[in-house]
Amino acid sequence: MYQHVEGLTMSQAFYRSVELYPDRVAQLFNANLYGGDSNGIITWKGVANRVEQIASGLMALGLDKRQRVAIMAPNSPYWTHIDIAVINLGAVLVTIYPTLSANEAAYIANDSESEYLFVGNQDILDRILLGKDKLAGIKKVIVIDPGFKSPGDPWVISLADLMEMGRSTLATHKAEYEARWRSNTLDDWATILYTSGTTGAGKGVILSHWCMASRMDGALEYFIHAGHPLTNEDRVLSFLPLSHIFDRACSQWAAIYLGASIAYADSPATLINDLSLYNPTWFSCVPRLYEKIYMQFQQQLMASPLKKKLFDWALGVGYQVLAYRTDEKGRIDMRPECDIKSRLPFGLQIRYAIADQLFAKVRALFGSRFRFSFSASAGIAPELLKFFYVMGLPVLEGYGLTETCSACTYNPMFGAKPGTIGPEANRSKARVAEDGELEIYGAGNFLGYLNQPEETAAAFTPDGWFRTGDLVEVDEDGYYRIVDRKKAIICLDTGKNVAPLKLESRFATSLAVEQIFPVGDEKPYISALIVPSFNYFMDLFDKQGVSYDRSKIKMANINGANICVEVGKDFVSQPLLQMMVAEAVAEANQSLEEFETIKQYEIITRRFTEENGELTPTQKPKKRVILENYKDTIEGLYRRHK
Repeated sequence: MYQHVEGLTMSQAFYRSVELYPDRVAQLFNANLYGGDSNGIITWKGVANRVEQIASGLMALGLDKRQRVAIMAPNSPYWTHIDIAVINLGAVLVTIYPTLSANEAAYIANDSESEYLFVGNQDILDRILLGKDKLAGIKKVIVIDPGFKSPGDPWVISLADLMEMGRSTLATHKAEYEARWRSNTLDDWATILYTSGTTGAGKGVILSHWCMASRMDGALEYFIHAGHPLTNEDRVLSFLPLSHIFDRACSQWAAIYLGASIAYADSPATLINDLSLYNPTWFSCVPRLYEKIYMQFQQQLMASPLKKKLFDWALGVGYQVLAYRTDEKGRIDMRPECDIKSRLPFGLQIRYAIADQLFAKVRALFGSRFRFSFSASAGIAPELLKFFYVMGLPVLEGYGLTETCSACTYNPMFGAKPGTIGPEANRSKARVAEDGELEIYGAGNFLGYLNQPEETAAAFTPDGWFRTGDLVEVDEDGYYRIVDRKKAIICLDTGKNVAPLKLESRFATSLAVEQIFPVGDEKPYISALIVPSFNYFMDLFDKQGVSYDRSKIKMANINGANICVEVGKDFVSQPLLQMMVAEAVAEANQSLEEFETIKQYEIITRRFTEENGELTPTQKPKKRVILENYKDTIEGLYRRHK
């Protein structure tokens, strides 16, 4: 029998898990990254001790209910401790992406009226200190890194210093702390998260305890219906930014409400190693990382023609078997209890037994306990999902926004339909407006945008449904498919409308194309800016002895991976690269309507990145910035045929 948690504040949910599972493992991590802390294991009782020390330290600094505390830090077990501590005090946690500039961080801190700021490490502190004059409202900066030593500047202290203050305060004010967390109500604000701002400045989304509680209750109940119930025996791997609602809700707070354990990846770049190290049962991921796993696998196969031939045979068998998992409406049953082998003809059973030995090697990459994973934040190519399903890996696509406190539609494991975001789920209601916009009602919906009453009013219909800004289609089974963002739609001068998302999805598994930005507003046809897969072509050129100007190569550390972000003009002019990009464009065009096809494109020498202001922290393109930066290049694409 499912035990509902909708009536529990986030504080009550935390202490419920502490009381039920005090000595069970709550957090696992690489102790070497944190000064050997606890050998990389903290129990729920241990988490509670740290939360209480941090909370009491903040009380000693004077933090009151409803005041705001900001955090600008990469994922760590301490991020979770701070999240719980601030919320337990009845204060409001404001999240800032650790990659943002000092100006962007100052905008969020000031707009939210934050009074205290946690930063992850010395690098982020240095960035903040450059803009100190813009942070007049911040009373204290607390550096999380266990190796950080307080510099003597009273404005900056270490987390260790704060916890020491907390231990002293707890000795005399334990009852005050208890009263604070017990006085929290479901209506109280819990957190403010800022949207990415693809078309302008981000907006502060206000979520209450009810938003999280109703979403968790709806999701945990829906997961039972969907075919993959979660319990305290499960373990999640956290590696997407906790600054964003996706991992914070679907990983961290889901685990807190359940009493499950959270493993923290060393970095997003170490995902594959961390999966086999921590053996999570579930994790949250974005399509780009699934694409990278697929493409790395393909590159390895291409290095051995014999292995590729054998695996192609196995894939053919796997797709035949997948048909037996698929019903007449295109829904695929990926539940482990789905007895697929008994449905197969004898000959196919034998071939599948052989093929599955190869698939087992791919499944092993996801760890020994893997049950399922979420995919969200952007659309994932249907053929990529089917590839993972053939391997026996349930990757389940859903949809949600910061404003809906994560997923409000979701593909159930008993009936996943690639190419859709699933039916309404997790106690949300969905409907389609007359203009095709998806509207959401019910669990999780936010309270409003901070300091923006007009934007808040515009975000809701007169009868209280949230306008998501996404255009959708819905099929006869109630499964929704994203067309694109309303503001992203390209309007050709012919009157035709083109969804960039549809074009971009055609390159999801391309080895040659890393990024593509379609353009064409008020133009006669679609053109595109194309960023080739620089790292792939560097390896290919080196293997084939193709020379290029290495002095023009620029590398950068992005999420822990060494990525090429810029090359010379000679690099993108290489005939091999030009040919492979042309083939990728031609292949994509074959599955598009004539007016959607890419007629002209420019292969550019620089990757779109967050650092150059062309991507949001969630890796979505900033249309306005890219159009401005490449204005002359884009105009040139349309002068070619005048």
